[in-house]
Amino acid sequence: MLKAVIFYSLSALVLTASAAKASDFCDTYSVAPGDTLRLISERYYGSRELSPILFEANAAIIGENPNSIEIGMELSIPCRNNMHIPQPTAFLALVDATPEASQNIEPRFLAKAGETPFINQDSAGILPDILGAALRAGGYEGTLEIARPSGISDVLQVSTEPNALLSFPWTMPNCGDAASLSPQSVYMCNNYTFSAPLYEITLGMFTPADSPLVAAENPSAFSGKSICVPQFHTADLLVQNGISEPSTTIVLSPDFRSCFAGLEAGIYDAVLADYQSFGTIVAPDSQLTDIPAFAKVATLHAVAYSQNPAALEALEMANTGLKEILFSGEWFGIVSQHLPN
Repeated sequence: MLKAVIFYSLSALVLTASAAKASDFCDTYSVAPGDTLRLISERYYGSRELSPILFEANAAIIGENPNSIEIGMELSIPCRNNMHIPQPTAFLALVDATPEASQNIEPRFLAKAGETPFINQDSAGILPDILGAALRAGGYEGTLEIARPSGISDVLQVSTEPNALLSFPWTMPNCGDAASLSPQSVYMCNNYTFSAPLYEITLGMFTPADSPLVAAENPSAFSGKSICVPQFHTADLLVQNGISEPSTTIVLSPDFRSCFAGLEAGIYDAVLADYQSFGTIVAPDSQLTDIPAFAKVATLHAVAYSQNPAALEALEMANTGLKEILFSGEWFGIVSQHLPN
């Protein structure tokens, strides 16, 4: 299971004596990507050193190890004199957040970092072209100014700012079936609104051609194995197939190339990726192949932060425009321009 690892100073444990009684809570908070107890403590109590108050009040769900909290975990916030209850948008802070990062609200559109077959390093590509055409057809008069934050937490951080409109691309989770979702997808379902599909991909898992995993059909085959998941995707495919920690080590990586390089070097046993990226990034003579039992069709979308009216308006324009460019044939023209000759 994905975890947000925190630094928990032993010297701070002496502060637990000031924690509020379990019945004296002023708020509850759902842990988001990038959160730590120390950051949450700073936002409520004005000091990271008061994080033991949160740990003591929530020890029953956090467990014996105070050094990790899980995305989606519901924390009870004890009352304390002069505490501050922040707005929901204040919680998507990074562990290493800087004032510059939190104040950078100029970009109106956000895309995940890394180069893929769908969006290039220079922010050109099939998905920006499709989204830009849809927005124009839907009546959006601005330009598609795209920022490329370095990580998922960065994207989520900036996406809550008032001037941030849509972020992309995200695979569409099955929000009606919580048991099939990774913690990240649960968070996305609860806080974001998804556009109509921009593009269709096929997800799968990849491994060396001589690996026994090529014939894998059930989660037991991955016991004791290590799987790399590039941040372009979520771990939903693993969850849906019953593959999870601690029996399997799941490693999040910044991009496809580092996952595939690690796979070829023997660092990982398998990689979760889409077939389009695999075919583009991995050399034709590579000894890597897919695990056939785990292929699945998925769709890519833009999302709007559900508490931002301007973002929801942009999403409505995109949805309206997507219908128009499909009927007019413009969507197919864009796709054909980007397909390999």
